[in-house]
Amino acid sequence: MFPRLVRLYRYKLNKKYEIARYGKHRIDNSRIPEPLREIVTNNEYVAASPYPVERLVEEFKTTPFITRETRILTMGSCFADELNKWLQRNQYQVLKNIWGAVFTPQSFAQIIRYSFEPENWNPVEPFWIIDGKYYYPYLKSSFGTGMLLGDNEAEANQNLRRHFQESAEKLGEAELAVWTLGLVELWRNRQDHATYFQLPTAEIYDPNIHEFHCLTYEEVMEHMRYSISTYKKHNPGLKILLSVSPIPLRVTFREQLGPYIATQYSKSVLHAAALRLTEEYRDVYYMPSYEITRMNPALYYKQDGRHVNELCVDTVMDIFQKLYIEA
Repeated sequence: MFPRLVRLYRYKLNKKYEIARYGKHRIDNSRIPEPLREIVTNNEYVAASPYPVERLVEEFKTTPFITRETRILTMGSCFADELNKWLQRNQYQVLKNIWGAVFTPQSFAQIIRYSFEPENWNPVEPFWIIDGKYYYPYLKSSFGTGMLLGDNEAEANQNLRRHFQESAEKLGEAELAVWTLGLVELWRNRQDHATYFQLPTAEIYDPNIHEFHCLTYEEVMEHMRYSISTYKKHNPGLKILLSVSPIPLRVTFREQLGPYIATQYSKSVLHAAALRLTEEYRDVYYMPSYEITRMNPALYYKQDGRHVNELCVDTVMDIFQKLYIEA
């Protein structure tokens, strides 16, 4: 047992969230076919709330394959950024993230396309021009805008070609890609459906050009299958570790649902897709960081109720070590 996990299980936030003494429900094994009894016994839900994290670790079957020499690339929502920082602090071989926060499966697919198949990436809206500056609307910058490309179109195109080349190189260097899936809600161009990093700004927004879209499960699978198959075509030895970001939507444009229910929809679709992909691809794995965080939200989130705290990151990464780091 990891020391942090031991401390965690002893921690009592308040009476509502005390960790109960847990045990198995008593299933009458005489009603279970004999060949299935061992499976039922070993996989019965533990009667506890919150669910014991150490039981989750024991029950989730994985084979460790990561060492400190493994070249790791993290990409995804701001939760992926927290993982990246932890890996760097603990001296793992982490590649530089040049893409910023990536929220949707379609954005993953666009990055893979312009990196490995740039001839097939020709968006109708190549730039956003704001106050005389050229921005790339498909990647988020640290300033919350699209990636700044320059003061004129020639400079923007030159910097964009340079980014495409660097992106392909970084993706090609990775031995493990850790992808954190965040959202299925997005804004896109009405004509070619190219997806922006966020809602177009007030200076840019035009309802005749821009539209809201919510990805379906089928669309998520299409984008993820393309991303995985194309990436592995150009990097055959690559392994991919998927997770779902526990950070909820800040706002939803599905007014009939509201942000809380829209968040559950978004995470459910991404969760189902991620687990399905681990069944379809031999070198695609899953990290249950979403489940760990959501089993005790009062303990793991900051006061804003959206972003995770240090205890959450440390707990998730302790379990990451247990599940995937070679001893």
